[in-house]
Amino acid sequence: MQHKLLIRLVDAEYAITRFTIGSAIPEWLHGPGFWTVSSSREEMTLVCRAARVPSSVQSSLGWRCFRVEQHFSFDVPGVLAAVLDPLTTAGVGVFANSTFSTDYVFVAGSDLEKAVQALKDYGHELTT
Repeated sequence: MQHKLLIRLVDAEYAITRFTIGSAIPEWLHGPGFWTVSSSREEMTLVCRAARVPSSVQSSLGWRCFRVEQHFSFDVPGVLAAVLDPLTTAGVGVFANSTFSTDYVFVAGSDLEKAVQALKDYGHELTT
């Protein structure tokens, strides 16, 4: 099943940051817009708007965020793949994240135009 999605380009630059396991979640993380904390046995990763991240924090800056505007139940296959497949075909690297309700896909700012075109060519509707 090929999903045609409504995808919003979030009007903000994002950062993907790295912390050691057991680090306290910093106060600056909390604020408007999408943000998330992921932890594994190797590291803790925070994603948030780049403007909030202090320069002393190990981070990758310049990421742009696409948000899938529809909500699907967990048993619907292929939703995230419908975003990732055209980006992969276009040679765009991604960082993906999901919430209970939807998916977020981040691309490097330098690949933004290529990503937008790939998603449109696939048949997705993009909005800002």
